[in-house]
Amino acid sequence: MGNNQGEHTKSSGPISRRRTLGVGASVAGLSLAAAGLQRSVIAGSDTETNDEDTTWQRMDDDGSCEMMTRWKTSIEETAADWNTRTESKKYCSVPCETADETELELGQQVRIGTDENGTDGFPDAIYTIASTHQGEAVRLSQGGLERIGASKSSTAIVSGQAVHPSYDTRQAGEFNDEYVEYIVGEEDRENDVFVIAPHGGFIEYGTDFQAEHIAEQHGGLGWICSGFNDGGGAFDRWHVPSTEIDRGSFPALDGLSEEPADWGVAFHGYADENIFIGGTASESDRQLVADEINDRVEGAEAVLASSDATDYGGAAPTNILNQVAPTGQTIQLEQPTHVRQTQWLAVANGVAAGLDAILE
Repeated sequence: MGNNQGEHTKSSGPISRRRTLGVGASVAGLSLAAAGLQRSVIAGSDTETNDEDTTWQRMDDDGSCEMMTRWKTSIEETAADWNTRTESKKYCSVPCETADETELELGQQVRIGTDENGTDGFPDAIYTIASTHQGEAVRLSQGGLERIGASKSSTAIVSGQAVHPSYDTRQAGEFNDEYVEYIVGEEDRENDVFVIAPHGGFIEYGTDFQAEHIAEQHGGLGWICSGFNDGGGAFDRWHVPSTEIDRGSFPALDGLSEEPADWGVAFHGYADENIFIGGTASESDRQLVADEINDRVEGAEAVLASSDATDYGGAAPTNILNQVAPTGQTIQLEQPTHVRQTQWLAVANGVAAGLDAILE
């Protein structure tokens, strides 16, 4: 369970693509249909918007570390069912009229908090934009409001990216209860492998250690995100499914080339017993990695994700792994909690040995 930080299992679901708000989005409740997020139905009072005092007001930088673009706006509760991969509480709907002002996009991750200092809920949390609507307020489900301790009378603070704007180390993330991204290695050098861990820290514990080890010790390039929340809940606050991660919401990743290396590897965690080896690589290549892991790890077996293991297969085109490396040359690992806590290095070394065999 990720060091008691609220780690959950993953489930299969729809895939996402970026769409600019306002382009064909003039109908209330337009959803991310092209990505599999089905049309949302805004019911009851949600169709009636009080436009009075509900404008998106940009919050200028005050000279502090908070450098990301932020806006103030009102909040409405929605009864929409977006049929999303995870619970509706992790999604939001934003006004299509905000496109020119904010440059927010369908499928993008944003942070939403409130101007209140209550003790209920997180200070802020990551939401994925699942739909747009007519009006001015940002819309959250009841569960979405509860995540940040908000009410329909709260003022929302919406930030235009997922990670913290200035913290760029795991240590800074842990010290400040934050979600951070950082790059390990140099893109300018020749890298055979681009390794990613979008759910490090206490979201899926140990995965950031593994990615950093591969990048530093085996000459690769790494993109790592680490998230923390004192007292538990890092998963609930920061986790975004791999098939919904929007590259534009992560500036460090977005600053890299489209495919930084020939091969891509992603480290993830889940609550099963075995280590699943998925991705788009051939069965024979994935078996090389599995064999090397099995030579080093005790108490769990590395097995190949079969074609019906849709939850953890890692082969979806919109999985962020498969957007940063060529099809046929990606490997995704899903690992039990106890393995990541006590044998993360053994797994990482097994992956490195398997890649060496593949690249010979």
